[in-house]
Amino acid sequence: MNRLDRISAILIQLQSRSVVTAGQMAERFGVSVRTIYRDIRTLEEAGVPVCGDAGVGYALVEGYRLPPLMFTKEEALAFLTAEKFIEQMTDSHNSHHFRLGMDKIRAVMRGVDRNEMAGLGDSIAVYRSRRAPEVQPSGALQTILCSVNDREMLQMDYTNADGGISRREIEAVGVTFSAPFWYLTAWCHLRGEYRTFRLDRIDGLTATGRRHTIEEHPPLESLAGHDDAACLTRVVIRTSAETARRNRDVNYFMGLVEEHGLADGRMEQTYMSYNVETMARWVLGHGDTTEVVSPEEVKIHIKEIIESYENRQHFLN
Repeated sequence: MNRLDRISAILIQLQSRSVVTAGQMAERFGVSVRTIYRDIRTLEEAGVPVCGDAGVGYALVEGYRLPPLMFTKEEALAFLTAEKFIEQMTDSHNSHHFRLGMDKIRAVMRGVDRNEMAGLGDSIAVYRSRRAPEVQPSGALQTILCSVNDREMLQMDYTNADGGISRREIEAVGVTFSAPFWYLTAWCHLRGEYRTFRLDRIDGLTATGRRHTIEEHPPLESLAGHDDAACLTRVVIRTSAETARRNRDVNYFMGLVEEHGLADGRMEQTYMSYNVETMARWVLGHGDTTEVVSPEEVKIHIKEIIESYENRQHFLN
């Protein structure tokens, strides 16, 4: 990136955030902090009202804005791709607001760029997985993220994997997408701990108007995998490296959380499964290369399935 492009990018970054430190900008653009100081002085000399001090942070004087007049082709294509994903992978309420934002982006683009984006739109297609239901209720993502920003408690009606229905008061930490489902991570007052909930199992979600009771929640990434332990079973299997490779795209849907190689060349995998019988049937499909280490319950299910099959075959013959 040349100096002119970097200074323009710094101006855009200052417009998009309340305060930006020189260190943050230096890391983003791959230059020294001293170089950022020089770039800031260049903006000031050009008449851009930058306020702040070295070591504290920089910001633009309130009310000062320069509309972005153009995007690079790569940036425009990234926006277009994101639009396609959001239309298919989020609820209709969220995608509606994104489309409104995209209209504003298109409005400040040069005519030739708008035409190029319109022409390329038909060259990008994103299809929702058959496993991925519509996020319900509509607007859940917006409701959750607003509650995170406002630190407002939510009331949620939730149906767990076993069909049990409960009403909970939660403090949302954030949302994650792990294909094909969206998940909400929150402090659950009913259970008194952090839990992860699938958005398609939420039957109702409303703001309570009450503030979070926890002053500061842990980072979202540190809470990954906090599913309802009462609905999960730890299953350990050993399988051939070839089977593990062949099922790479499916393993995570089955609940794979850990795997490592063994001395004999096989892979040991650990799953957190919502349904032990489903897991048993899936393992049985790879029975020539796979064995169950634990729990015994999975082995019993496999044995029952085999016995049932043999009895049926004997009856048919």
